[in-house]
Amino acid sequence: MFGREKKPREYRGVIDEIREQQRKTRNMTGKGKLEYFWEYYKVHTIVGILVIVMAVTLIHDIVTAKDYIFSGIMMNSFQLAAEPLENAFAQYAGIDQDEYECFIDTSAALSLTTYDQYNMATVQKLMAQMQTGDLDVLVFDAEIFNNYSLNEMFKDLRTVMSKEELAEYEDRLYYIDYVEVLKKAEEDMEPLDDVMELPVEVDVAAETELHRHPENMEDPVPIGVFLTDSPFVEKSGSYAREAEPIFGIVSTSERDNVALQYLHFLWDDSIDFSQVINPGLF
Repeated sequence: MFGREKKPREYRGVIDEIREQQRKTRNMTGKGKLEYFWEYYKVHTIVGILVIVMAVTLIHDIVTAKDYIFSGIMMNSFQLAAEPLENAFAQYAGIDQDEYECFIDTSAALSLTTYDQYNMATVQKLMAQMQTGDLDVLVFDAEIFNNYSLNEMFKDLRTVMSKEELAEYEDRLYYIDYVEVLKKAEEDMEPLDDVMELPVEVDVAAETELHRHPENMEDPVPIGVFLTDSPFVEKSGSYAREAEPIFGIVSTSERDNVALQYLHFLWDDSIDFSQVINPGLF
């Protein structure tokens, strides 16, 4: 009498894998089981641990994240320490740093004559922050401010400051002629071949001086404040006088009040700005 032909058992995936591992490790010591596990599953274990760490970190960052109440960039500044400057301004403006994020970038640098990856990355980051509305204030030296002044990067200060506030900075306002803004916008819409020109060397001092004289403009618009003789610049030495640092409120900012507080902060003679100097540079 012939027995029934034994059919091969159907493979059941993970269940069979587990049983196979149990069979192999049944007679092993505890140390042996650990060595066996590490030999065959160390990659899986490491990956699993990394995934858990990343998940915990992400959850922690989300839970503990604070809303930004102010974000500014001190472009091409010298010897400024970010944290002391942030703390000094937060104290001045009454900002609770346990609840809100006050961020001032003092390390950003930009050159209009060097077209390397660093400068390209700086410009791209700057544009991205503007588009998302995450940036409130920019302090540029005159050369860079002149370069971006006609691109509608900065707010008309008349829309965020009272006449009395503007009067306080009357002799230090940086103006553009809105007629020139419209003209540039039209040029930017023309085909590239029609407006292509070789770069020309610009007299930065002479061009900057033009922006101090609204009486020579058809439609003058104040968009900046010269900080050259401000207590901040004089006490911190963060910008050379010839650099002509200029303050501007970013056009996409929705935190005008805090941005204005920062302007007043930079002009407050009672503040010890020597505390914001980076001691590591000396």
